Amino acid sequence: MTGGCPHCGGGNLELDAAGEVQRCRTCGRSSLRVATIDSREARPASVVSNGGGAPGDAPRIEGSATAGSRRAAAPAEVAALPAAALAMVATLLFYGGLRFVPQTRVAELFVERGWVPYAISFVSAWALALLAAKRLRLVRERRLLERDWLARSGRSPSIEPDDVEATLVDLGQQRLFDAQAFLARRLVRALRHFEARRRVVEVVEFLAVESRADESRIDASYGLIRVFIWAVPTLGFIGTVIGIGAAVSGFSTTLESASSIEGMRGSIEAVTGGLGVAFDTTLLALVMSILIMFPSSALQRLEESFLGDVDDYCAERLVRRLAEVPDEDRSEAELASLAERLVTALRNHDVRGA
Repeated sequence: MTGGCPHCGGGNLELDAAGEVQRCRTCGRSSLRVATIDSREARPASVVSNGGGAPGDAPRIEGSATAGSRRAAAPAEVAALPAAALAMVATLLFYGGLRFVPQTRVAELFVERGWVPYAISFVSAWALALLAAKRLRLVRERRLLERDWLARSGRSPSIEPDDVEATLVDLGQQRLFDAQAFLARRLVRALRHFEARRRVVEVVEFLAVESRADESRIDASYGLIRVFIWAVPTLGFIGTVIGIGAAVSGFSTTLESASSIEGMRGSIEAVTGGLGVAFDTTLLALVMSILIMFPSSALQRLEESFLGDVDDYCAERLVRRLAEVPDEDRSEAELASLAERLVTALRNHDVRGA
C-alpha cells in the first residue's frame, strides 16, 4: 500500500476484500487506493463508467476522495476571481451613477476624499459578491433536499452492500443530481463506505465524521470574507492617517502665514479638508464593514442550519434503507456452536436418563 490517508494523513490503513477501498483506522474515513485512482484518471472526475467501462454502460458517480474530487472546489467554496470581476463592474457603475448627483453628501463622501473610498468600495463590493454567490449556491443545494434521490422504481426499497453499484448508477443517471453538493457527496461517500464495511453502524459513525468535516469546510470558506471584514476598517484607518497628516501640514502653513488674513484663510481650509478626509474615511469604513459583517454572520448560520438538514436527510432516507447481509463465516460459526451445545445437552440428558 502506498501513501497515507488523504483526509488525516495517517498511515494506519486497511483494505477491503476487493483491494480497492481503503479505510483509515485513525479517522474512520474511506478512500480509494492510489493505484485505483491512477487507473481512473483518464475518465471524467465526477462520473466514471460502471464495471469495466464497456460501451453502453450506464454512468455512476465515483465516491470517496478521488483525484477528481480533490481537483474540484470544496462544496462551500465559491470562485473569488469572478466575484472580483463582478465587484469591479459594480464599483464602476456606482461611481458612474454618482456623476449624476455631484452636489450631494454621498458623492462628496465617496469621490472627494482621495483614493481610499475607491478601495473601500471595491473591497466591500467584492465581499458582498462572494456572499451573494454563496447564498445562491445554498439555495440550489437546499432544492436537493426536496427530492428522494435514493428512491428506485421497481426495486426493493432496502439497499444491501451489493446494491451500492446499482444505486450509484441510478444517481449518475439523474440529470439534476449535483455531484459536488454537500448532500451528494455525503450520500455517495456513505454508500461507498457501506459497500466496503458492510455494517450500518459504521456508516452512522462515518456520517458523523463527515458532518463535522463539512462544518469545518463551511467555516474555512469564510476565510477570505473575514479578511475583507478586517481590511475595510484598516483602509479607513489609512485614510484617517492620510487626512490627519494633511491637516497637520496645513496647520504648519497656517502658522507661517499668520500675518496675512488671506493666507490664513487658505491654510485653514487645508486643515479642515484634511480633517474631513480623516473623519469621512473612518465613517465610510465602519459603515461598510457593518454591511459586510451582518450578512456574513447570518449566511454562516443558514449554512450551518442546512448541514443539520443534510444530517436529517441522511438519517431518514439513507440509513433507514441500508440492510446488512449476515456474514456467512460468522453464521456458520454460530450454527456450529449452537449444534455443539445441542449435542452436549442431549448427551447430558441421556446420561441423566440412564
